[in-house]
Amino acid sequence: MSKFIKHTELRGEVMRMFKEAEEMITIVSPFIKLQDEIKRALEPKMKDPEFEIQLMYGKNERDIAKSLSKEDLDFFKGFKNLRVYYNQDLHAKFYANETSSIITSLNLHEYSLKNNIEVGILLERNLHGFFGDNSMDTDAFEYFNDIFDSSHCVFEQHVKETKYMFGLYTKVEGVEILEDNTKKMYQTSPQTKSSNHKMGYCIRTGVKIQFNPKQPFSADAFKSWNQYKNKDFKEKFCHFSGESSFGQTTFAKPILAKNWKIAMSAAGGK
Repeated sequence: MSKFIKHTELRGEVMRMFKEAEEMITIVSPFIKLQDEIKRALEPKMKDPEFEIQLMYGKNERDIAKSLSKEDLDFFKGFKNLRVYYNQDLHAKFYANETSSIITSLNLHEYSLKNNIEVGILLERNLHGFFGDNSMDTDAFEYFNDIFDSSHCVFEQHVKETKYMFGLYTKVEGVEILEDNTKKMYQTSPQTKSSNHKMGYCIRTGVKIQFNPKQPFSADAFKSWNQYKNKDFKEKFCHFSGESSFGQTTFAKPILAKNWKIAMSAAGGK
């Protein structure tokens, strides 16, 4: 079965897919920034030694932490069976569990989930595969598996098992890391640079940028703001913390009042 998903339904369908997953989840998204709600939906599955997550992200070749932060990568490392891949040309978005998949315009990013008008196509498999599966769903799985195979492995780990009693029983011995390129790939990211290179957040989009209260926009957001140059236009995020500001930040006041002192202290009094 195929179903068109409007932007008002899309977030709920993605959340449902994550919550209902019992065996596996596939995440393909150029930009990933996890909401707490998504983490809460996924966390119970960390205990399952048979549950698998495969993840692909992309873009920001010079600073891949902008596509997937070290913090969110560490969260995913909590799963016992995990494959993480990077592809700098990735623009597609695709989410799946063992019974359904979604082809969509939606990045798994906090800003996109809250603010953007996005759409998608939900592809559901028939119960237990009776009467044939959705061929489009199968084609999508095969296509993205090929992309995984041709992408750069960032991190991979799986449950380590030992068989005994002539193979009749299996004992989980922990988790074995098969590949780990995270240090190499994240070594140039702002999160691993010296503390003199301070990072902030675009007050319009929430993406990470260099901390500078006089320039609190990303390049794209600045182009948008520069059309009208309204210094008092209400924005969405705090330039210092990245948290939602609910309209309490502007170009003139890019940092929430509660964060001002600590922001100035962290910036060396600038």
